[in-house]
Amino acid sequence: MFKRLLINLAVLLLCAAPALAQEAKTFAVLPFGVHGPQEYQYLSQGIQSMLTTRLTWPENFTPLDAGTVKKTVTSLPADSGAAEKIRQALGVDYLVWGSLTVMGQECSLDVNTMDPTGANQPRPTQTQLSKVIPSLETVAQDINTQVFGKPETAVAQAQPVVTPMNEALIVNETKTGTAYANPSLKYEDADTSMGRWRSQTLPFASRGMVVCDGDGDGQNEVFLMTDSSLIAYRVTNGEMRQVAELDLPRNRNYVRLNSIDINRDGRHELVISAALDKDPKSLIVDFDGKFSVKADSIPYFLGVLNMPPSFMPTLVGQGTGRSKYLDSKIHQIIKRNDSYDLGPAVDLPLGGTVFNVTFLPFEESHQIVIIDDYDHMRVYSSTGTLLTTTDETYAGSNLGIEYHSAPLGLQPPSERDVPPNKVFIPLRAIPSNLDKDSRNELIISRNISVSAQFFANYRDYPQGEIHSMYWDGVGMSLQWKTARIKGTVTDYALADMDNDGTLDLVVSINSHTGMAGTAKKRTMVVAYPLDVSKQ
Repeated sequence: MFKRLLINLAVLLLCAAPALAQEAKTFAVLPFGVHGPQEYQYLSQGIQSMLTTRLTWPENFTPLDAGTVKKTVTSLPADSGAAEKIRQALGVDYLVWGSLTVMGQECSLDVNTMDPTGANQPRPTQTQLSKVIPSLETVAQDINTQVFGKPETAVAQAQPVVTPMNEALIVNETKTGTAYANPSLKYEDADTSMGRWRSQTLPFASRGMVVCDGDGDGQNEVFLMTDSSLIAYRVTNGEMRQVAELDLPRNRNYVRLNSIDINRDGRHELVISAALDKDPKSLIVDFDGKFSVKADSIPYFLGVLNMPPSFMPTLVGQGTGRSKYLDSKIHQIIKRNDSYDLGPAVDLPLGGTVFNVTFLPFEESHQIVIIDDYDHMRVYSSTGTLLTTTDETYAGSNLGIEYHSAPLGLQPPSERDVPPNKVFIPLRAIPSNLDKDSRNELIISRNISVSAQFFANYRDYPQGEIHSMYWDGVGMSLQWKTARIKGTVTDYALADMDNDGTLDLVVSINSHTGMAGTAKKRTMVVAYPLDVSKQ
């Protein structure tokens, strides 16, 4: 019996040994040192966050949270000996640290990994600034397989599996696993009706669109703005039917249509930003089955921003400047009786306007996204520090306002002497969290034209896309996009357009005028139903 007990005990110990060996190990990633211009200092925590995410292996390798690392580590290690002391102080099995040296557009990325024995495995990499993220992906894969012993199949399986919200959406082509479509066909729109609804062709060119409940009946309407009118539609039995039309004041340049429930009564007012010559002349319109002008000739360009920290829609306004057309401060708009006056100023980075700013919720704070004068996306921290600028252009529009600029103290030149300048008004960006995770995304358009790359004032786009972008710790990355849309994207919304209980990505499109620019522009509305219940 004693021998049998010893044998059974030995068997139990042998069986338990692998389980004990599989106890999750821990690792910590330190903030990276960044040697280069001040505008790249954000990469310190960006690289730390990205590597922490890529190296996490549930039930095998778990990271120490960044807050604990920040409290314990007061300075970055100068050598392996200092790194070993930090590893022991943090109480982790592995320590990852390093630095990024920026020299113009070239970078030197040095990543070090210290194991439980105190052995350091450096991984120096030379790359370009635009390819830092792919280089980090490669380094993370090397650490996973060579240091953590993670099987290559597990590395591949660790990529997030994406469940499509709509079959017409294309997932980021760098991901593997379940995808929205074959990445090799991402620009082939073989079936234009796939996964989307399309309205009839409308005999005018759209300048803006909102989808909201204008009359407070719990049902959304579609509002389209032209150069001379505002039209209301309802989608019934799969058809978009006109229910009301308002002739807008003549001789104004209508550049943006927004909606906001100003009175918090369940009815959305329609906010129209317009200019008479170069001076702001905006108006606010009610809808209760028919239109009525609530306020006219408001001397500010009006917009709607989801203001932090509550991210509630807020009516904002902006006047014109002298040295630059839209360089005056943005203010919240205060309603006093029947007038709309400037309230508190909104603190924004230089170049922010009521048209080009979006507040994107990020962790416990927010980021500020601005579309600059050249249609590039600039991302700032909540304190106004520039984090990144995209190489690609976004939110391009053909709507603009002509003006004459003048140096301070001087009169603007006569139109007979000098041709006017023109400021283009970018399309909106929409913060969202459709996949219901801890990260917010940005829905934004990308109108595409070869000619627009060479001619600054050429704004007739033959095709476009809608992108969902997210902050990956280093820059803005693509989450998904629509297939190519034939025509110019003029506006878009996330709303239940046909009131069937399903959220829709609604896109307003103007037809292309052709190579000669002689064809008449017409409008159609496209909707992509999004099944967010799968997320």
